[in-house]
Amino acid sequence: MSTNKKYPLNLRLRYAIDNFMSKGSSSIFLALLCLFLFGFLIMVLIRGIANTFLPDETLSSWAEIPWRVYVAVMEGSAAETDGDSNWAAKLTSIIGVMVGLILFSSMVAFITSVFEAKLDELRRGRSLVLEKDHTLILGFGDRILEVIRELIEANESEPDAAIVILAENDKEEMDNMIRDNISDFVTTRIITRSGIVTNINNLRKVMAETAKSVIIMNSAASWRPEEEKNLADALVLKSIMSIIAVCDGNEHPPIVCEIHSDRDRNLAENISNGIVKALNEVSVLSRMIAQLALSRNGLSIVYSDMVGFDGNEFYFYKPDDGWGGKLNFGESLNRFNSSTPMGIHNANGEIVLNPPKDTPINDDDELIVFAEDDSTIFYFNESVFAPSLNTIPSSEISPTSHRIALLNWTTKTGIILEKLCSYLPANSELFTYVSDKLPEMDGLKSSLSESYPGINITINEIDLNDLEKLDDIEPQNFDSILILSPGGTTIEEMDAYVISLLIRIRQILISKSIKNDKNDKNSKKWPKLITEVMDSDNIDIILNSGVEDFMVSNQFVSQIMAQVSEEPMALDVYDDLFQAEGSELYIKPASFYFDFSEKDSITIPYGECVQAAQLRNEVILGLQIHSEQKNRDNMFGIVLIPDKKDEFTLTKDDGLIALAEDET
Repeated sequence: MSTNKKYPLNLRLRYAIDNFMSKGSSSIFLALLCLFLFGFLIMVLIRGIANTFLPDETLSSWAEIPWRVYVAVMEGSAAETDGDSNWAAKLTSIIGVMVGLILFSSMVAFITSVFEAKLDELRRGRSLVLEKDHTLILGFGDRILEVIRELIEANESEPDAAIVILAENDKEEMDNMIRDNISDFVTTRIITRSGIVTNINNLRKVMAETAKSVIIMNSAASWRPEEEKNLADALVLKSIMSIIAVCDGNEHPPIVCEIHSDRDRNLAENISNGIVKALNEVSVLSRMIAQLALSRNGLSIVYSDMVGFDGNEFYFYKPDDGWGGKLNFGESLNRFNSSTPMGIHNANGEIVLNPPKDTPINDDDELIVFAEDDSTIFYFNESVFAPSLNTIPSSEISPTSHRIALLNWTTKTGIILEKLCSYLPANSELFTYVSDKLPEMDGLKSSLSESYPGINITINEIDLNDLEKLDDIEPQNFDSILILSPGGTTIEEMDAYVISLLIRIRQILISKSIKNDKNDKNSKKWPKLITEVMDSDNIDIILNSGVEDFMVSNQFVSQIMAQVSEEPMALDVYDDLFQAEGSELYIKPASFYFDFSEKDSITIPYGECVQAAQLRNEVILGLQIHSEQKNRDNMFGIVLIPDKKDEFTLTKDDGLIALAEDET
């Protein structure tokens, strides 16, 4: 026996109504509609009974009664329709007007509330997204604007591209921030939704399973405490698992994420059979900064151009008709005009940058080509340039020792020291100056000294805000000074600290009467100043402070993430490019390639520069014109992948941008 029979009928009825109404707005609307129809029928019945006992002479027939009731209920026009009727008809009309007022007002109120709820849902970003082949971004952090800018650049050739952002931030807040900082979206639509990024239902709403690629932003910056970074990494891993779950075990879109821990990074990349690329910001930036310290000025400009879509980038290329017979890597360099092969991506998935020139290129192999756009890559079955150069200067070039200073201890400092040790020749010196010396710093020093006994490593504690203390380190005696960005509350605070420290260093150099003037033979050259900034808007400030190379950390990482989202294999190229083993980018003096002993300059086609680099087992990506190093409008003298027939007048002060195994 059902227990419901123990309760009175009125309670059971109320309970049934409550359950029905709780099912949502559709149930409420149905209930109101039924109530309206019920009320209408009751009023028709009452009017019919009244007309039976007191006939209304204004009625032409009984069929007119429903119309009279309808007009009274819906329009409240009883005075107009029943003005000449008897008192019984008038009374029923008055009741009908009151009933209609109550029911109609309820219906209007309900519709209004539903409409407002829908607007609130849209405002909060809870609605469904109907997109396909879009780029999905999970999270909304400091890098989001740079990532969006890069994706807009990448989507310029697409007529209707879409970027969907899912974050816990308020939708209106996200929309306003994007609209205030990005003025031209070109062909890209930006769609924002608010919600928890690890929630499967939210991921379904933004069509994660049909996305072209997914970018997962890490919520913790690299300078935050370890506990916070570990939690943020765990959330990234959970987001990856949620995307896999949304795809129901099917192949998921390529996922690009940022993870601090190497352990979690390896876990993320092996979490599924699909493509997951995990970027370690600290590792990438540290290795790049180490390379900046060893190369000529301007290498950061090359990297900035390489990682961004607004400029040149590398592509994986194989002609549709094949390579046209036997081909080795050295021969391939002259099969392209305004683009340059950097390496080979073979059929086994292995990436080899700057392979030996006699390395064969098989039919299934792809070339890693540096070009302005994939539409500018043209492969010719015959050489587009026939070089005549067959000799280069034979002088023996030995690695020179370096004396490098690092200011500030950050999450990158340890890796930078390790990478510098792996690059530097014996008798080089590394000095690190920190505000607070910690025991783990000495532990790292001992470990590196044991692994690299030929490198002198020193860690000193000084007040970096004290001009006299900075003077004591004698910055004028260093070859390079690296000013690293410490942690802080905001990006603006971090850059302000770096700029203030840079100004103090510059003041000391000026006070020592050190002039950065090569025309003055009695002057001593400034040390190379390299600084790390977070905001690209501060570049002009640091350039006016004597900085010769800079790294915009936030922008750089954002650009890599955007590029990898378009081409996942790009991260493997960067991993190879930014490590000590194999080939790296250097800017080398033109005197390494051409003989200037009898003349101050030579005029030569760019194709001969390509040939000269090959004679040194190198690949060049362009030139550096020394006279234009201060000209920002001309990329500080950097000329990338010109036409092989373009002629340049080079001096020994000019440089070639080379992909080589070392700096010599």
